[in-house]
Parts: sequence; C-alpha cells; structure tokens
Amino acid sequence: MKKTKQLAIFGFCLSFIIIGFTVFYFTPVSYFAMLPGEAMDTKSFVRVGTTGQDERGSFLLTTISLKRASIADYLLSFTSDEMKLVPEEQILAQNESDEEYERRQQENMIESQNHAIIAAFRQAKKPMKVEHIGVEVIEVTKNAKSGLKTGDLIQAIDKRPIRDSESLIRYLQNKKAGEMVEVSFVRKNKPMKQKVSLISLPSVSKEEKSRAGLGIVPMDRIRLHTNPPAQIKTENIGGPSAGLMFSLEVLDQLLPENLTRGYTVAGTGTINDKGEVGQIGGIEFKVLAAEREGAQIFFCPKDIHPGDDNEKIAKETARKIHTKMKIVPVSKLDDAVKYLRKLPELSSSVNEKTLTALGSLTYNNSVFKQGVESCKFSCTK
Repeated sequence: MKKTKQLAIFGFCLSFIIIGFTVFYFTPVSYFAMLPGEAMDTKSFVRVGTTGQDERGSFLLTTISLKRASIADYLLSFTSDEMKLVPEEQILAQNESDEEYERRQQENMIESQNHAIIAAFRQAKKPMKVEHIGVEVIEVTKNAKSGLKTGDLIQAIDKRPIRDSESLIRYLQNKKAGEMVEVSFVRKNKPMKQKVSLISLPSVSKEEKSRAGLGIVPMDRIRLHTNPPAQIKTENIGGPSAGLMFSLEVLDQLLPENLTRGYTVAGTGTINDKGEVGQIGGIEFKVLAAEREGAQIFFCPKDIHPGDDNEKIAKETARKIHTKMKIVPVSKLDDAVKYLRKLPELSSSVNEKTLTALGSLTYNNSVFKQGVESCKFSCTK
C-alpha cells in the first residue's frame, strides 16, 4: 500500500514537471524572438549567363532567425546579447497570420531580387527590358471590403488593364468610397472576377484629401528580359534586405573583373531599381553572422534620414565584439562598387594591417525608403 502511494506521488510529481517544462519552453508569448542567422555565399543563389564563376573571394548575404517567442525565450532575452524580443505588432500586419507574413516576406524577396538584377544591369550598362504583368496583393487592410487575399494578382479593373501600381492608383483616383468596381485577378493560377466596394483610405499628408481604394498594399509584378540571362533562386529566405548583396553578385558575374578583389565581403541593405540602398532590421545579428563566417568587410546602409540607425548599430556591434571586420556604410550600389575597386587585390602580400588601414568610405547620397529585415524561416511559427 505504501509503495503504491509512493508511486502515485512520484507519477504526480513527474507529470507536474513535464507539464511545467512544456509550458515554460513551448507556450508562446506575444513577441517574436530575433537571433543571428547565417552568412551565405551569394554564388549559391545567383546565375548570370550559362556558366558560373570560380574566383577568389565571395559576397555573403546575411540573415536573421525569427521565431515565436516562448516564456523561456522571454526570460532568456534579459541576459542574452544574441536574442532580441520584438512585439508581435511590429512584425505582423493587422489580422495577419504567421503563414501570411511568411508569404509577404517571400514576395518582398522576389521584388528585391528583381530590383537587384535591374540595378546591376544598369550599373554595368547591359541591355534589359522590364515587362509589367500586374499588381500583386502583399497585404490586405483590416477594413477592406474587397475579398482579395495576399498573393492575388490584379490584372484589370472594370475591364481596364492594370499593369502596375501607378495605373491602379490613376484609375481609382476619381472614384469615391462606396463605389463598386469589378476586379479581375488571378488566385493560385485561377482567373477570377469579383465586385468590390471601395473604401476610404487615410491621407498620406495633411495637404492630401482622403481617397478611395481597395484597401490593399500593392506590389508590381514584373518579368525581366536580360542579356545575358540572370536568375536568382532562394529557398526559405524572405524579406528585401539581401538586395544589395544580390546586386553585387549579379554585377560581379556580369563584369570581367573580380569585384571582391579576393576578400570575403558580407553585408545587408534593401535596394531599389535605381540602385539606392535602404535601412533594414536586426542588423546587429547580421554583423554577428558575418563575423562568425570570417568576413573581412561588411556593407551596411548609411544613416542619412532622421530615425536611421543601421550604420550606428553596426559600428557599435563591431566595437562590442572586437572584430577586425570593416563596417562600410553605403547609400547606393555605386558606393559599394567604388569602395571595392579601391581595394588592393588580396594576396599573400596583403595582410591584416593593410586591410585595417583601408578604413570605411563615407558618402552623402540619399537612401531609399526603410525596409524590413531579411528573415530565414528556420523555425516553426
């Protein structure tokens, strides 16, 4: 009898411990945990022409790891320099699920890749053509009445072709909230039509009146035609912040010179089709990832506008970890190219003192709008 009672007590205690462990480590809180990701060679993702290049040196894109935070993560974040908690509302849009967020980040990555190719071909003065094929829905606002979903490709409104965001805004500019329009779109390869009631959109500035719209965040879907052909393929990586590094890799494969000069060059930053570099999130973790991979140079977006902090945080992180990696702020693709072309070719005669003496180049050009982080979807969310 006594033995049975002891077993019952033991079983109860064990169950309590298991339940407590499960709650502690797996119960989510209303935060996301941001951690260092990887620094990956861009040659693995980029192909220009029919043959690859085998050169000394490399360009590395850097990622962060993002996951739903647990109670354990929440407590650990107070003592760890390699984890930061971000409130859910700073990551997800209104009523956005984790799956929709991941899809949005993947679409941002596609746009970033297109901009990277365009910027590189323009920098190299190589022929290309941009074909606009529609407007993709990246996000649906809370009060939208359109019935549209993330990923839908709008191709016409009231039978008028819609090829880009500009034509969408232009057609709706004289419409009023409450008016009905017929939207033709493609959802999962299936053509669809739907009557939509327009809603009132908030004014962008004090001078602008409120206007009618679909209640979506649009993104131009384009098809690129380049000579030579250029392609960027990624899996499980989202967000726009690899744009600068992709553009440098495309340019390196386009040009006869070795743009890396033999160095391991990491970095981050969004890029637009004009080659302008923009701010990103989680840069301190990308500096850590680059340092671990042995990068000698790290390109980051230059701080220009009020609220910009990438350059400041990157340099602070580099000082904190006592790295010899050079932090080089740039505001456009051309700045990075000029910096690299001033470097001596890395050989046995180029030592660490030479690299340290190079210093960081600074520029005064404007940056593009702030972007969000490149995120490696390596965790269950």
